[in-house]
Amino acid sequence: MVLLDFEKKVLGFIKDYKIFNKYDKILLGVSGGKDSMSLFYTMHKLSKIIGFEISVVHLNHGMREEAIKDENFVREKCENIGVRFISEKKDVFQYSKKNKVGIEVAGRSLRYEFFYRTLRKLDYNKIATAHHMDDLVETLFYRILRGTGIYGLGGLVPIEGELAKPMLCVNLEDIKNYVTINNIEYVEDSYNYSLDYSRNKIRQNIAPLFEQINIKYSQSFFRLAKIVWKYREEIKKKFNERSKTSQDLISIELIGDFFDKEVLRYAFLKLGQYPPNMEETEKIIEMRNGGIRRINKINLVKKGNCIELRR
Repeated sequence: MVLLDFEKKVLGFIKDYKIFNKYDKILLGVSGGKDSMSLFYTMHKLSKIIGFEISVVHLNHGMREEAIKDENFVREKCENIGVRFISEKKDVFQYSKKNKVGIEVAGRSLRYEFFYRTLRKLDYNKIATAHHMDDLVETLFYRILRGTGIYGLGGLVPIEGELAKPMLCVNLEDIKNYVTINNIEYVEDSYNYSLDYSRNKIRQNIAPLFEQINIKYSQSFFRLAKIVWKYREEIKKKFNERSKTSQDLISIELIGDFFDKEVLRYAFLKLGQYPPNMEETEKIIEMRNGGIRRINKINLVKKGNCIELRR
């Protein structure tokens, strides 16, 4: 089977980061946009080479009049090449209002809840989304503005648990060229151009300024991300060396070095909670022996040179 340069690049990235294996059963999140249609056709081709199985999941957000047309569009493309299609309809605006969260957060929450529920139901083991290099840049920049630490600079990662992002190695220009050269049809989402959303502001107003300084700025951010991905792996190793885990309890041994903070914050992630900022983390480490705190639904107790975290 002949692969195009775009597909070779994605295949190389999959191999480098051990994202997929033979016999994996993968759900592809496909909205119908150029990004996800590129994922759809590339993964269909690579499934024949690597030997994994794919199905498509599509969440109809009900945010636009064209939403049902988008759903039918993706369904038709799946039927054309014999790929299983699973869809569900949700009201993002209602969810946003009920849970008092923004539209972006509401859409993401509903989408991943549907993806993971379907993963369990079908007994699949991976979910793949079409996040690409420009999404990575936006995430890095957004997190910097929010005051992230080094670990958080990793932004989007190639594979974390069951969630995979095999297209982080390609940028938006690569995707545009791929769909153009291959006459791949896709749908446009008008919400991608609305400046009501933070990420769109970065993409439309800030990213063009980066390009004026360095036309290959996305590759520069990508190199930074790869360095941080290695750093994150080191944090995981140090967590395993310094922690003891049993059910909902994690005990962290404090060594007195820089990594104490990172390991402690990583423990919050392991317990399914957002970690405290660096200033709050320092206060936790400096607690007196026997000190007790509660942060982000986690109870913390200082015992000698150890900190216990319990959900």
